[in-house]
Amino acid sequence: MTGRRARGRIVAACTILFSSFLLSSGSIAAHASVTPTPIPSPNQTTTYQAVPDEFNLTVSPTRLIVGPEDTAKTHEVRVVNRGTAAVHVDVNAQSFVGGADGSLVFQEDAPYSAAKWVSLSPTSFELKPGTEQVVTTTIAVPPNPDLGDHQVALVFLVPAGETGGNIKVNRGVATPVYITVPGPVDESAEVSDLTAPGFSSGGTVKVEATVTNTGTVHRDFRGESALLIDGAGSTTFPDFTVARGGERRIAVDWEPPLFCICNLSAAVENVDGVSTTNTVQVIVFPVVPALILLGGLALVVVLVIFAYKQFQKGVRQAAADMHASGGGGDG
Repeated sequence: MTGRRARGRIVAACTILFSSFLLSSGSIAAHASVTPTPIPSPNQTTTYQAVPDEFNLTVSPTRLIVGPEDTAKTHEVRVVNRGTAAVHVDVNAQSFVGGADGSLVFQEDAPYSAAKWVSLSPTSFELKPGTEQVVTTTIAVPPNPDLGDHQVALVFLVPAGETGGNIKVNRGVATPVYITVPGPVDESAEVSDLTAPGFSSGGTVKVEATVTNTGTVHRDFRGESALLIDGAGSTTFPDFTVARGGERRIAVDWEPPLFCICNLSAAVENVDGVSTTNTVQVIVFPVVPALILLGGLALVVVLVIFAYKQFQKGVRQAAADMHASGGGGDG
């Protein structure tokens, strides 16, 4: 959130996964991408270049952050059909909790839900290839709400329609909305777990951190608030967001030195100045290079011994030849 003073030392990447989520109506395969570049046509209407996929539905923005000062405003989401087929889109609001992998896990009884707070217009529309539809949403915060974040997902669903098979797959895209009601908030989070292999023979090492939200609003880890690994150099985790009441499991590849007994740590600093730190030890020893080096040294030793024996053999042969030559002259 803007204006946040807390800084996380662990890089956070908020990756919202819109694929393969489940609703009561069936399975939804989501396809989300960055906002396409509009191409003005001669008649000044906005069209979008199609991609060679029958289904390609995108939304912008991919998430909405609604602060206390923005709850009375009307917010817009642009839905673009860049596929080759026309689609029918139904729009609805769904309660969700944040999955540990960054996905949206839909639950009817999800805590801190704002599904009943939002109104959408339109709630159903047809979208031809290369065209867009703007969907507006308004928020009605009820009296005396629980302070902090309330969240809802705007789901843009394309029903499967009539098919000849027994299995129907709905497709769609979801945009999470984080609504912060007026009042004091707590942005606390903690590193509840940090794991890595205890031993590495070289190469990149996968380090995983679990960040738990212990406050009352979502927590972003990105930019200056990124989550870092300290120890034998710093490494930044990908950007991520931890929803209120949730936790995120995030991973990064760490480049270790050639050899070390490294203590890696990750910490989150909160507004109150209290930070939580978790540490893991990794022993890095280059087994393969070490074996190659030992093999090379062993070969050198063998060659030196062989050369020395050959030298001794030559000396003994020369002494024998001299003795034989001297003995023949005396006779």
